[in-house]
Amino acid sequence: MFARIFTKEEADALLPEIRRVLAQMRKARIELQEVQSQLPEARGLKRRALEEEARFLLGSLEADARHLASLGVLLKDLDRGLVDFPARVGGEVVFLCWQEGEPEVAHYHPLSGGFAERRPLGEAPSLLPPEARPGERRPGA
Repeated sequence: MFARIFTKEEADALLPEIRRVLAQMRKARIELQEVQSQLPEARGLKRRALEEEARFLLGSLEADARHLASLGVLLKDLDRGLVDFPARVGGEVVFLCWQEGEPEVAHYHPLSGGFAERRPLGEAPSLLPPEARPGERRPGA
């Protein structure tokens, strides 16, 4: 189902990288919006330069999104900095849920739920490490 199942500690360890990528993505998105706003008026070489810049910025956003996916996390909302980590709580596969500004991963919600169904990890039956499930494979294991 998922390429990776996280423990809380593994998710917390990725937060500095996730914060860096989110900031980079927001910056690229703002720059892209500025470039796109200039395109309707641009002509000739100026237009070609703006189109090339827009392609570069779109590529940068796509590369950052692929990087997050390669880490095994799901970017749910760039504006809010909302990221989910597949995990296992109480024997059930869920998403650990983190929002930028929170110091650590401290919530989870069902796979079928979303932010509105977030619950504190302290209320979870138990956060099982991935190796608690016989036969579940983890990359690099």
